[in-house]
Amino acid sequence: MKFAGIAFAALLLASQSVRVSPQDHKSFLVGTYLGDEMRPDALYSGSGLHRTYYVRTDGGTWSLVSDPDPMVVMAHSLSPSHAKNGRPTTLDALKRFEEFAFRAEPDTRNGSLRNAFVVYVPRADDPKKEDRFDADFTPRDNPAHESANNVKAMCDARRFSPEQEKQYCANQ
Repeated sequence: MKFAGIAFAALLLASQSVRVSPQDHKSFLVGTYLGDEMRPDALYSGSGLHRTYYVRTDGGTWSLVSDPDPMVVMAHSLSPSHAKNGRPTTLDALKRFEEFAFRAEPDTRNGSLRNAFVVYVPRADDPKKEDRFDADFTPRDNPAHESANNVKAMCDARRFSPEQEKQYCANQ
């Protein structure tokens, strides 16, 4: 029971939006939201579902998996059939084929696959905060140019690199 409290605290901290520095100019990707679905949790058989979001970019398709809500995880230990809906994310507000900006970093955790990433999506209401997702990337052969739905918020917050500001913010 002592470890359940520690696990709950760790999940609560991991599920919160990440705050970044306003001077933080990282390279962002621009993607088109294709939709989402509830998928079984691959780590724990029979433990419920995660929401998986699909995003198309110039280079391929991303599968973003939301972290479960810590309260749902704790409730899951009491009710194994309960679906992990998680808290609302920035992607929940998007309509199909809307565009948005995000950044991806390789997943360096032990046992991560070659195409595994951690993706951060800046929130439209506060671009200094980001929602975190585990992600897989599937490259495609014939990329097409995309733009972003939350680009205006990113431009206003001056989160893009100078090169990206010229590319994306000139039209805003």
